[in-house]
Amino acid sequence: MLNLKIFIFSLSLFVSALCFGQQPPNFLWLICEDQSLFFSMYGDSSANTSNINQLANDGIVYQNCYTPSPVCAPSRSSLITGMYPTTLGTQHMRAYKKSAVNNTINAHNSLPYYSAKPIKPIRFFTEDLRANGYYCTNNSKEDYNMLTSPLAWDESSQTAHWRNRKEGQPFFSVFNFNVTHESSVWKNKAPYSKEELENVVNPYLFPDDSGIRGDLLTNYKNIEKLDAQIGVIIDQLKTDGLYENTIIFFFSDHGGPFPRYKRSIYETGLRVPMVAKWIDHTCRGNTYQMVSFVDFAPTILDVANIEREFPFEGVSFFKKDQRNYIFAATDRFDEGSDMRRSIRAGNFKLIYNGDTTSSVYKLVGYRQQMKTMRVLDSLKEGQASNTYFSNWFSKHKDRFELYDVVEDYYETNNLMSYPKYEQVYKTLKYHLFRWIEASDFGNMSESAMLESMFTSAMSIPKLDIPKLITNGEGYLIESNNQYASVGWRNKNEKAWNIYKANDLIQPNSEFEVLLFRPGYEVFVQSFKK
Repeated sequence: MLNLKIFIFSLSLFVSALCFGQQPPNFLWLICEDQSLFFSMYGDSSANTSNINQLANDGIVYQNCYTPSPVCAPSRSSLITGMYPTTLGTQHMRAYKKSAVNNTINAHNSLPYYSAKPIKPIRFFTEDLRANGYYCTNNSKEDYNMLTSPLAWDESSQTAHWRNRKEGQPFFSVFNFNVTHESSVWKNKAPYSKEELENVVNPYLFPDDSGIRGDLLTNYKNIEKLDAQIGVIIDQLKTDGLYENTIIFFFSDHGGPFPRYKRSIYETGLRVPMVAKWIDHTCRGNTYQMVSFVDFAPTILDVANIEREFPFEGVSFFKKDQRNYIFAATDRFDEGSDMRRSIRAGNFKLIYNGDTTSSVYKLVGYRQQMKTMRVLDSLKEGQASNTYFSNWFSKHKDRFELYDVVEDYYETNNLMSYPKYEQVYKTLKYHLFRWIEASDFGNMSESAMLESMFTSAMSIPKLDIPKLITNGEGYLIESNNQYASVGWRNKNEKAWNIYKANDLIQPNSEFEVLLFRPGYEVFVQSFKK
C-alpha cells in the first residue's frame, strides 16, 4: 500500500511549531540559480559554504523541496503567484520578451512572443504584502515568463534593498544571485591541475572525463562565490539588528546547471536545496516534509497573517504538513519541446511521457556552450557513452517511468516492469492525470494555448476604464474589471500604491490610476484635481 504521507522523522516539532515572535516578521529570500544538492547540508562538502552552513544551523533544512518546472522563468512564475506554470500558461521557456513589440516572432517556436493570460484569478502575492504595509523589494532578476505586475514591488532594481524602507516598516526582500548560473560554468577559462580534477567527486551518472570534472569543479567554485555574496547580505541584516526577526529562505530556482539536471524532469532538475531560518530558535534541524514552490507564497502570507480573496494552488507549509503529492511539468525549453509530467508521493515518482517517439535528449543551442554537453555529444557519436546517457540519447522513451527516488536518486532503474509496483503505478497515475486535467493549459500545444488565450490575431484584450468618485474629501476608485488589481500614485512618485476597495485616497493635484491583470493591456490614466 502506497504511503501517501511523508513520514517526518528528523524533527519532533518541524514547522508545526510557532516559529515567529510578536512583531510583524520580516522576510528575506536568497535565491541562487541552477543548483541541485551540491551543499554540505545534503552531504556534499566539496564547496566551502560557511555562511550557508551557519544559516542551515540556525534553521530547517528541507530535504524534499521541489520546483514545478526545471528551468528558471516557468519556475519563478510559480514562486511569485503560488500557481503552477501549466495553470498560468507560463510553462514554455522564453515565451515572453519585455522588449518585443506586438506579434514579434519568437525564433524558438515560430510563434509570437506573449505574456500569458490565465483563466483563473491571478495576483502576484507581493501585492498582498504591500497592501498590508510591507515594503517589498527585488534585487533584481524577475524573469516570470510574463509581464511583471507594476504593483508587485516598491523597488525592483540592482539597488533595491530593505534599507530604503520607512523606519520600522516590515519588509519582504528578494536577492537573486546569478554567479551559479550555467553560463558561469562555460565562462570560466581558468585551467585546473590534474590533482584538482582527480579530487572532484564525479556523479556515477556521468562518464568519467576530465572535461566533465572541470565543469563540476567550476560549479563548486561558483558555489563558494555564492556563499561569500550571501554572507554580505546576512551581515547587513545583522548589522541592522534585523536577523532575529527576519524569516530567511535560501533556495535555488531549479536543479543544477548540467545536462540531465537543468531542464530535466528527473530529481536532478526538480529537487533543490532549501533552508528556512524561522524566528523561533526551536525550529531547527532537518525535515523530509514535501514542499513545492507553489507553497512559498501561501506560506509567507500565512506567517504574516494576511488573508486574500484569490486562492492559491499551493498550500502553506508553516505550522502544518499538507502536501501529499509533488507535481511537475516540462514543455518547451527554447527550441526543444517535450511534454513530460511527473508526480511524487512517498518514496515513489511516476513520469508520463507525452511523446514516446523522440529522445529524452533535446537540442538546446544555449547549452552547447558547456564542455560537459560537448563531451556527451562526442561520446554519443562514438557509442562510448555510459549506460545512463545511452538511455538519455535513445531515440525512443517509455510511456511511463516509475522510480524509487529515495533508493535511486538519479532515476536509472525504471520499476514499471515489476509486478509488485503495479498498485503504486495505478495510484500515482490516477492522481497525476487528475492534476493534468485540472490544469488550464497543461494538456495542449503551445499554439493551441495561444489560440485559446488571444485568438489567432494575438489581440491583447483591454481593461475597462475605472470610475473616479469624489466626495469632497478624496477619491474612490471603482473598477468593474474582474480579477484586476488597482493602483495609484502621485505624478512625481515612482512606485505605485496598492488601492484597496472602498479606500479613500487623497492624492496631490496630479495623479495616475493603474489597472493590471495578467495577459491584459496595462491601463494607466492621468487625472488632475
